[in-house]
Amino acid sequence: MFMRKVLKAAVCLGLSLTLGFSTVAFGAEKKEDITSKVGDKKGQVSSEIKGMEGIQDVKSGQVIKAAKKSKGARAVQNTTAYRINTQANVNAINQRIQKGQFNVVGPITTSKQVVANIYMPTNGKLCVAFGNSYVDQSTGLITSTPANCSVTITDSRGNSIASSYSDDDTVIANYVNKGTYRLTVSAPYNSAVATGYLPYYYSSDNGNLSGTAKYIAGNGGNNYQYFSVSKRSQVWTDLVSAKGYSLKSHIEKKSGKKWVRITDQKYSYNSNIRRYHALSKGSYRLVISGTSKYDFYTARYGKKSYTGKYGTKKSKSKTIKRKKSKTNVLTASDAKKKSHWYKFKVTKRRSTQFKITTYNSSGSVTATLYKGKKKMSSRTAYNPSYITFSGKLSKGTYYVKVTKNTKNTSGKYIVKYVK
Repeated sequence: MFMRKVLKAAVCLGLSLTLGFSTVAFGAEKKEDITSKVGDKKGQVSSEIKGMEGIQDVKSGQVIKAAKKSKGARAVQNTTAYRINTQANVNAINQRIQKGQFNVVGPITTSKQVVANIYMPTNGKLCVAFGNSYVDQSTGLITSTPANCSVTITDSRGNSIASSYSDDDTVIANYVNKGTYRLTVSAPYNSAVATGYLPYYYSSDNGNLSGTAKYIAGNGGNNYQYFSVSKRSQVWTDLVSAKGYSLKSHIEKKSGKKWVRITDQKYSYNSNIRRYHALSKGSYRLVISGTSKYDFYTARYGKKSYTGKYGTKKSKSKTIKRKKSKTNVLTASDAKKKSHWYKFKVTKRRSTQFKITTYNSSGSVTATLYKGKKKMSSRTAYNPSYITFSGKLSKGTYYVKVTKNTKNTSGKYIVKYVK
C-alpha cells in the first residue's frame, strides 16, 4: 500500500555530554566548587506531524456504493486530480472514499481501455487510488468480487509513466509535469470489470510556509518555502520525509535582490527533529536541498517574538532573582561574538545552581560564569542543550555571559537562577 502513517515517535538528538569539574579558589580559607555540565535536549515535532495519516484504498464494496450513486458511466471521463496540501485534504478524500463519492467506469471488457483523462494542475506526484470489481455479464450488475486488473497511467504520447496490477491499490507517477494524463485499465481475459478511482496529487511547486504542516512532493532538486518575520523571534521548522529519507535544509534571508544563507545546512535522517533558529525582521525562505522524486515530505514553521532586555556588557548586566528566569534570542543578524550579560546574587554561602537552556540548531552558544573579574567556568552548546553551573558558592555577585560563537549561530535561550 502506498501510504502509511507518515511518522514514528520522535528520536533523541544525540548522546549526552557530561563534562568535568572546574574549581576556582577565592581567598585563602574557602573554595568555591563549581560543577559545569552540558546535556542535549530531546528532539520534538508537534503531535500534528506525528499523527498524519494517508489516503485509504478503494475497496470493492465502495465501488458498488459509488456506482449506485452515479447516473451512468461514460466510456472516457475527464477529471481533475485533487490536491493534497494538508492533513485536512487527506481527511476529506478519505471521507469521499468511505461514502462512495468517486468516479466509476464499467463494464470494461477489453484490454487497455482508456478510463479517464486526468488533469494535473501543477508539477508533482500524481496518484490514483483505485478498486476493481467483476461485473456479472448476464445482469450487468457490479459484484463484490475483487478483480485483479492492470491499471496504467500514460502521458500524452502514450508512454507509460506508472502502473499497478491489483484489485485495489494506488498507482503512482512519482514526478510528472503539469498536464493531462490517461488512466487505462485492462480487464482479465473473457471478463467484465468496473473500476472505481479517485485521482489526487502532491505539488512540488515552491510556496509559503505556515503553522499548518503542508505536503510537498520531491522533485529531484531544490524546493523553496517562504515565510516572514516582523520582530526579533525564535523560529522553528519541522521537515519530515514520508519514506524516512535524509533531507538537507537551511534558511536564507532576502537582502536586496539576493538571497543570503544565514544558517548552517542541516540533515534530517529519517527523524522528526525540530530545528531552532532566531531571526530578525525580514523575508526568509527554507531551502530544502536534493529532494527525491520518490518521496514526499511535510514542512511547517512557527515563531514567537522576544523583546526581553539584556546587558550588552558586564557593567550593564541584567539581574536575575533566585528561582526566576529570563528568555531572549541571539539572531542570525547579530554580529559574531555578540554577548548578553546577566548577574545573580548569593546572599550567603550555599549550594547554588544556574541553568542556561539553548535552542540553537545552527552554530554554537557559550555560557561563561564569572565572579568579579575571575572566570570560574565556561561551557559550549552545539545544538539544543542545557548548560548548568552548580556547587557551593560564597556570598557575592556572579555574572553569566551568553555568547554567539559563529556568524550562523542563532537561537532562543533561557537563563534561570534555579536555587
